[in-house]
Amino acid sequence: MKRVVVSAALAVCLAQPAVQAVAQTVNDQCFALGDIAGQVASWRLHKKTKAQALTQAATYYKDDSDRQAVNAIIERIYSPEGKGMTPDQASMIVTADCANRNKGAASAP
Repeated sequence: MKRVVVSAALAVCLAQPAVQAVAQTVNDQCFALGDIAGQVASWRLHKKTKAQALTQAATYYKDDSDRQAVNAIIERIYSPEGKGMTPDQASMIVTADCANRNKGAASAP
C-alpha cells in the first residue's frame, strides 16, 4: 500500500507542470477509467461499502463528467454482477467497453 501511495505522489509531482498547462478529464480516457475500475474493485474486495466508494470518489473527482463516469463504474462494480470481480477484470472490462464506445462514436457518420 505504501508503494502505491509513494508512486501516486511521485506521479502527481511529475505531472504537475502538465496539469497547469492543460486541464484533463478522465471521462474520455479509457486507460484512466480502467485504472479507476481496478481501484474500485479493490475497494469492494477490501469491504469498502458503496457509500464509502461514492464519498471517496466525490472527494477526488470534482468535474461533473468525471464524477458521472466514476459513479457509473462504482455502480457497475457494486452491482450483483460485479461481486467477486478482481481489479484486473474490472480494469479490462471497463477499458474494453470505453474503447468500443469510442470506436463506435468515431465510425458513426
